[in-house]
Amino acid sequence: MEVGFTVASGSGAGLGIGSATLLKPLTLTGTTFDTNDEPGVIVGVIGNRAQGATLAIVPNDGRFLIDGNNLVVGPSASSTGDIVVYIRETLPEAINSPRETRFTLTKEDVPPAVDPDRYMFIGSRARMPSGNIVTALAGTNYYCCKIVIPSPQFVTRTFKFHLPGFASTEGGNSPQETIVTGTVGTPGNSVVADVLYARIGGVFHQCTFGGNNSVTVVDQTNGQWTDDLTTPDVPPETDIELWLFYHVAAGEKVWPVYRVQKHRGERIWGANDNASLLGFMADPLADSTPALDTGYGTQAQPQYYGPDAFMLAKGDWDGRPVVLAFVDSIGESRQEYSAAADARGMIGWLRRWLDKDDGIGRIPFCMIGMPGAGSVREYTGSGTSIATRRRDIIREIIAFNGGKWPFTVVGNQLGQNDTSTSYNTWFNTNYRSNVSRIRAEYPDVKIVAFPPLGRTDTQRTITLTSVGTVATATVATGTAGLQSGQTLSISGATPTAYNGNVVITVVDANTFTYNFAGGTSPATGTIRANDLGLSAEYHLYTAQNAYPADGTDASGKWRLRDDILAKTSSCCDDAIDTYAAWVSSVKAGAWPGMLELPSTTLTAQSGTDGVVTYNTITVADASIFRPEQQINIYSGPEGLARLSTQTIASISGDVITYQGSSAVILPAGSVVRPSAAFQESSTPISLVHPYPIMIDRIVAGIAQSEKTKLQAA
Repeated sequence: MEVGFTVASGSGAGLGIGSATLLKPLTLTGTTFDTNDEPGVIVGVIGNRAQGATLAIVPNDGRFLIDGNNLVVGPSASSTGDIVVYIRETLPEAINSPRETRFTLTKEDVPPAVDPDRYMFIGSRARMPSGNIVTALAGTNYYCCKIVIPSPQFVTRTFKFHLPGFASTEGGNSPQETIVTGTVGTPGNSVVADVLYARIGGVFHQCTFGGNNSVTVVDQTNGQWTDDLTTPDVPPETDIELWLFYHVAAGEKVWPVYRVQKHRGERIWGANDNASLLGFMADPLADSTPALDTGYGTQAQPQYYGPDAFMLAKGDWDGRPVVLAFVDSIGESRQEYSAAADARGMIGWLRRWLDKDDGIGRIPFCMIGMPGAGSVREYTGSGTSIATRRRDIIREIIAFNGGKWPFTVVGNQLGQNDTSTSYNTWFNTNYRSNVSRIRAEYPDVKIVAFPPLGRTDTQRTITLTSVGTVATATVATGTAGLQSGQTLSISGATPTAYNGNVVITVVDANTFTYNFAGGTSPATGTIRANDLGLSAEYHLYTAQNAYPADGTDASGKWRLRDDILAKTSSCCDDAIDTYAAWVSSVKAGAWPGMLELPSTTLTAQSGTDGVVTYNTITVADASIFRPEQQINIYSGPEGLARLSTQTIASISGDVITYQGSSAVILPAGSVVRPSAAFQESSTPISLVHPYPIMIDRIVAGIAQSEKTKLQAA
């Protein structure tokens, strides 16, 4: 920017003042360049130059040159940092000629490009195909799915994208690649990719497949690669839009990949022919087709086909780590969905932490897993238990990549789903089996492990007796963490009158009471009292999660952490611990209770008469929440008696919209508390998948300096 000038006598044409003219301050469109920029590279375009005026650099030491109206890098070397230069404009007839405008330029210290002909993973927003298959409906069986991929922190210029011919199951059999359009072993329908475009800087670049504009992706195959797509240099951190037009016949099936992130400009459109969809290229932010755009911000949101996470680019890779990440539902963001994605499309703690612009910078990665993945099933199997297609696709990459990997390090977040009643089975048979396969597949690769998060129950088993309408609960494991005036959820009792949300009075270390309608005493059944995660002191450790590790099978989760940190039996080469980032401050090895997390209050009453429903509340500070976060509203000011439990659909300012509706009267001052984690529906109910409030805590709690462990030895 212009911050000063000198004035000399003269006359002529410029800014007219009577019969004389003044030269105006010059402008410059850019002021930064870097250590990789060769002589002649344009720093910025000079503006406000008077017609007929000449320009010169002061001092004229060869560090910068004038080329027409461009300021360019000169042949003489300059040091990194800020550099002050003057551009002198001379026009003899101007009264203030010559005039100098002062600019501060910045030379950034950017490492030189490393191996620019090597394809590296770049698609950090992208994911592997997995989830629930989509059946095409008549009238919308032609699709255009647009996703937005942020480029890495270095220049890219040549790209390859991959279309999958399968998807992985989620849950108990994950990551088996058995979500197919037919049945395993009997191919079903194919998906026709009509055309794929990469839109960069507003310009559409058409991808080809073996020289053709379209390709048929056959069921139960690895899929199809695009040809090399070379574009003008793509600056760091540029959003790349991928527009895939594809179709099947109505009633046929399509593999699932993406829940589109509408707030980032992603879209899903449908029609009964491809021509009807092409018009969206001129209106790229047109609303998605309503029939396809359902359940936004929930797990029920449909997932649509698109290029998978095998996204590659050549360019000015600077040697920073590029991660092949083996992940399960916690690493692959099970409790965050599309509406919660950040500006670069990241969801979940691991994606957000790796992509954070701190430490050694944003780390590109390819997450090869999905919800439910377990080490024992990864990179192995065949037929109806196949989990090797993704491995084989990476083999394809290595083959056309001159024998080089598209990554530099393996990150292993697995272990959560390798649980076994025998720790020897857990660690040696399950967890280490995939480690052995990784080392065999990628000799001498560095493996950096992330120990799994813990798991704690929010319920305790109780017995119930009653006298009249007062129920007395005996808790053999104690009432630690409970407070009089607190709401508990009672379930499993017969008669059922004992069940429900009740406000308790704590009597002693093993007893509490509450009022109810009355019923036979004692109550029968397996009866449990759940605090929904209010206090960590009340929570119990689940099976194989007893803390601390004591050398027995009961503490398997924490024995696994100890073995990972100790790199036992070469299970990893380094480890990035997660423990301190997520654990409770009042109970070791447990999830935080709501009482330990930030909360806010209602600034206005919601609900009028307990009958008329509403779906919004206004709070003092909604910034602590994101969509999909479960919230519990308690009576103020203590915040112990629970009034309502809801899930956030959207947030606008400090107004929160529910996914459902409620009629409960919530007075101003009611306390709104976020849950730490999703309550698994197993019995006992337990916390395992972090909600957004905990995702933020984990990302902030793991030092960015730990990223240096990802650097190759």
